[in-house]
Amino acid sequence: MNAREMRRALAAADPVGRERLDGLDFEAMEADLLADVDGEREALEVEPARTRLVGRSRLALGIGVASVAALVVVFLILGGGSGEPTKAYNADLVRFAESTPLLLLEGPGWRVQDVTESRSREGTEGQMEFVTGKPIPYETLQITGNEAEGERVEGLAPAAVRQRRVELRWRPEAAESLAEVIANRREYIHPHGKHFVRLPVLDTTAFVDTRPEVFVNQGGPGDREMLALWSEAGYVLEMHAAVADLAGMEERLDWLTKVDSTTWLDAMPAKVVKAADHRAAVAGMLRGIPLPRTFAPSRVPDEGLTTNRYQVGANVAGTVACLWLRQWGEAQRTGDTAAAAEAVRAMATARHWPILREMSRDGAYPQVLWEIAAAMPQGYFGWDGHHRDLLAHAEGLGCARFGLPLVPAKMKHQRERGVPPPPD
Repeated sequence: MNAREMRRALAAADPVGRERLDGLDFEAMEADLLADVDGEREALEVEPARTRLVGRSRLALGIGVASVAALVVVFLILGGGSGEPTKAYNADLVRFAESTPLLLLEGPGWRVQDVTESRSREGTEGQMEFVTGKPIPYETLQITGNEAEGERVEGLAPAAVRQRRVELRWRPEAAESLAEVIANRREYIHPHGKHFVRLPVLDTTAFVDTRPEVFVNQGGPGDREMLALWSEAGYVLEMHAAVADLAGMEERLDWLTKVDSTTWLDAMPAKVVKAADHRAAVAGMLRGIPLPRTFAPSRVPDEGLTTNRYQVGANVAGTVACLWLRQWGEAQRTGDTAAAAEAVRAMATARHWPILREMSRDGAYPQVLWEIAAAMPQGYFGWDGHHRDLLAHAEGLGCARFGLPLVPAKMKHQRERGVPPPPD
């Protein structure tokens, strides 16, 4: 029984009316209860499994036996009666946690696998992955066909694996209202037909697309994809799950629980990098990477949000690579062969950067960076017999987002916006 179910059970079992509770002196009751606990401490330590708390006369003024038990259970479960110290988080981390919907999936055996947050003009948006059982790696998909004839996918994990993962996403409702998101969902591609229902979630109702699969060879009896949409506290929330049937989706929605910031932070996995650890994480990721003279750790973006190692790694490696590419581009324009050669040599080591080798297990960012580094000696990026300006292609690393645009047009736009160029 999770905390949410416990509260429901207590509320249903408590026979005391609110008007009678309002007349009780809970502060005095608490003092009496603690005094009784002190008096019975010896018995508690000897037989903890059989402990009973005996209330004084004040407890009999209007509270029945069932209510006394409920109060004790609430005190022990929700009031920190386990004896374990509560982990303390600094104010920044608490503030960052509270910028999320503070939701956890409290199903049996389920845990947080990953978290990513970012900040947009409208507010904070993010994504959480919950899993049960062994960690679930990301899939490498191959898509064939087209929308007219139907797209097919290869590389999907078996249904039994996909049904061990749930994704929860949130974005500010100011960016797109729930009504707009639902309207878009109704018009989305549905190769297996459309079927929408309403299911309860938290204290509201979710709009559920029971057939959101986009591939013609995806989904079937016992293997369904479902998507729930609802709004809460200024966010549009989206929960995506592979389930055997509608009852499985209803169960997962019921597991969602609103928690406090400490509980939410406690649930973060080890690989999630919290804002307070950002500086140390960046320092560790820089090991084994040749750094240009223009680099400083403060250049690595830190949005002050809970995020994962992959995202921080992309910011670290991308910032370094963008600075080397800027040096290379400037050297190409001015004829500084020594500076150009230095940048080429530094980027040639990218395949050995530890953080990129770590990230290559989870995504394609390292491969993109390695391809750009390999193209630097020839001076252009080529594929299928076509040539493309290398710096324009390298903008895909996120250089402009780091404040380090590579192509002259973007540099000019940066100056026109009054953004000072990075110091040399």
